Amino acid sequence: MTRLPLWSSLLIGLLVLTAVALGIAGATNLVALRGDLVARTDVQLRLAASYVEQRMNTPGTRLGAQQMLAPTDYLLEIRAPGGRLVRRAGLEPLPEELLIDAAPAPRPDTTVSRPATVLDGRYRVLTVRGASAVVVVALSLSPVEETVRRLALVQIAAGAAVLLLLGLFALLLVRRGLRPLEAVTRTASAIAGGDLDRRVPARKGADRTEVGRLTAAVNGMLARIEDAVAARSRSEDQLRRFVADASHELRTPLTSIRGYVQMLRQGIVDERRRPDVLRRTDEEAVRMSAIVDDLLYLARLDVQPLLRADRVDLVALVRDAVSDALAAQPGRPTELDLPQRCEVSGDTDALRQVMANLLGNVRVHTPPDAPVRISLTADETTVRLEVADRGPGMSERTAARAFDRFARGASATAGSGLGLAIVAEIVEAHGGTATVRSEPQTGTTVAVHLPAGDV
Repeated sequence: MTRLPLWSSLLIGLLVLTAVALGIAGATNLVALRGDLVARTDVQLRLAASYVEQRMNTPGTRLGAQQMLAPTDYLLEIRAPGGRLVRRAGLEPLPEELLIDAAPAPRPDTTVSRPATVLDGRYRVLTVRGASAVVVVALSLSPVEETVRRLALVQIAAGAAVLLLLGLFALLLVRRGLRPLEAVTRTASAIAGGDLDRRVPARKGADRTEVGRLTAAVNGMLARIEDAVAARSRSEDQLRRFVADASHELRTPLTSIRGYVQMLRQGIVDERRRPDVLRRTDEEAVRMSAIVDDLLYLARLDVQPLLRADRVDLVALVRDAVSDALAAQPGRPTELDLPQRCEVSGDTDALRQVMANLLGNVRVHTPPDAPVRISLTADETTVRLEVADRGPGMSERTAARAFDRFARGASATAGSGLGLAIVAEIVEAHGGTATVRSEPQTGTTVAVHLPAGDV
């Protein structure tokens, strides 16, 4: 079964309901009018019957049809008590199917009138029985039926005109009201075809209507869908780059380890170089293990960004991280600018990882004698942690990708390129941001901003 469009269904439903209402109203009007006209006919018959009764009860009155009832629109018959026709008046005789009770009246000085009846649907009949005669008075219903018929035709014509005008007006109104829905349909079809930038045109002030609210909801949904598709596309691109970079980063130590193992297996390494080969093999294994650990840490952050929400004393955490860094490089000039106490809400282990990665980044990418300055400041809303070094710095292009995974400078010879990416992920999970400023031959400053209140 083919379903009609919404505008057609609404229009047909409106016209059908209106036609039914007009039909019921018209039929009720016709029935009431016919009843009123028939009642008026009965009144006329009773007046004529009263006149007949008066003549019949007047002594010495001759029962002549023409003398008793002169108007020509009446049909009048005078019959003997036995039923024999005595006189007739009117334009046409009464039908022979009319059965007349011709029994005489109970008393000679009285008359009896039978109720008016419809004969063959064409006459209204009243019978007056007297002692000496039976008088039948009838009045045709043709004028009544003609009046009702004409009124019915007028009502049909008027109803048709009303339906036509109503249909045209409703068609214009419905099509105009559904025009935004057609725009929604066209927009959805365009988006299904790949045009994700399309939006449903919104009319000014239409947000108070149902269609206007639907338009706003559809546009909001489309914006979220576009954002989701864009985010998925970015995620897929990042995943492809991540897999490619991870494969490349793991391939280098794996290749080195395979080469050293084959050299040892084939015996082409003399005893003097054997300790150095074993040391290099161990270093590459440690490097690969560090890369795998960083990858696992990033994967865990992607699945569950924040594990706990503790009260973390950043001052103590920074001092511990600096002590660990100085244990690895005792000769590095280090300056601390810390308040007496500064607390944030977050994951203690994750924030400790942030400090370790920031200082590890300085250790790997700057000379051992390059100064480093760690400062910690706070206001009512934000805690700011800065790690600034006086190392070789980075170019503007390299600094822009500093927080990308496997992002390293062109001259970098160590590190996995995941340290600052982990920092950015952890800080973002805490509701903060991480930024980097760097200039070649001047140094690099990494700033971490964390919310001062609860996460």
